[in-house]
Amino acid sequence: MGILFWYIFRQYLKLLSICLIGFITLYLVIDFFEKLRKFIRYDAELASMLMYFFFKIPDISFKLAPFATLIATLVTVGLLNKNNEITAMRSSGLSLTQMTAPFLTVGALVSVLLFSFTAVIIPLANTKAEYIKTVEIQKKPQPLSITAENLWLRIRNNTIMHVKEIIPDGSFLKSLKLYRLNSKFRVGEMVTAEAASYTEEGWMLDTATQRTFFPNGQVTVTTHPRLPLELSLTPEDFKTWISQEPEHLTLRQLRVHIDHLQNEGHKSARFQTDYWSRIALSFVTIIMTILGVSLGLLGIGTRSSNVAKGIGQGLIISFLFWATHSVAIALGRGGALVPILAGWIACAMFLVVSLNLFLKVRF
Repeated sequence: MGILFWYIFRQYLKLLSICLIGFITLYLVIDFFEKLRKFIRYDAELASMLMYFFFKIPDISFKLAPFATLIATLVTVGLLNKNNEITAMRSSGLSLTQMTAPFLTVGALVSVLLFSFTAVIIPLANTKAEYIKTVEIQKKPQPLSITAENLWLRIRNNTIMHVKEIIPDGSFLKSLKLYRLNSKFRVGEMVTAEAASYTEEGWMLDTATQRTFFPNGQVTVTTHPRLPLELSLTPEDFKTWISQEPEHLTLRQLRVHIDHLQNEGHKSARFQTDYWSRIALSFVTIIMTILGVSLGLLGIGTRSSNVAKGIGQGLIISFLFWATHSVAIALGRGGALVPILAGWIACAMFLVVSLNLFLKVRF
């Protein structure tokens, strides 16, 4: 790795950083003003809103990195050509492999970084962002522990609620127990109910038994056919909690969840498609690097418009890739395409095009 390698490496990495930071900033500004009105309705604090967007940055970076890579590659090659540096490299006997090595090295490093992001970092950051949105901004209680068969939830007035089972649509809860704690954090009252249903008046307990514990050891028992339950959560909240969202699962957790669904005989096309999509998108930066270098070198000879042309080409190609990938993912989630094919088809198509253009380069 000589001086020329590190020169191109630094130039490309600098432009890539500028493009990525610019895209992320633009995305965050648009998203902030889009959500601002909704957050203001909840009287959200500015610190909570800023932290929410901060934890969304890894996910945004993952989605925008391939397109920032493409535009940065096109612009870098365009600038090198405009300054006659590519002509000098050719005159010095530099091969196409030596010329493209810095670009491919950066693309490979970014791909490794993106894979680590989607494997672990992004799910954890998305979970934290969802917590801030739900608990700190929307002021909703956070479950202490939850699955579709078992939920522990802390609600108002130092009350802890246990639910044995949640119906998938979230509107019906089975086998409830409420423990109301006194000022000394001892159980002062316990309410058990066969079920709770969501009505126009709110949540109602069915066949509830209320036990009150007094300091002297006395216990009173009262039975209620119907008893109101003070709970700010809606069925949609319960439905969201018990539904596993792929973006909140690490790749390992997602793989385990897919295996569990298949063993239980449930459909897993949606989760399998997202699994392969996340892996495939990690390597798009290499494909976009090859494509950008190829298009840039094929345009050698027109010094005046390479940079502007490169930016335009990058935006058009980014749109075509995202449109192709989105359609494939929709077909994969619906079962029309095999999940692994749906996740990789856009990458495979653009890789073939990239390599075809690369082979046409005469350096």
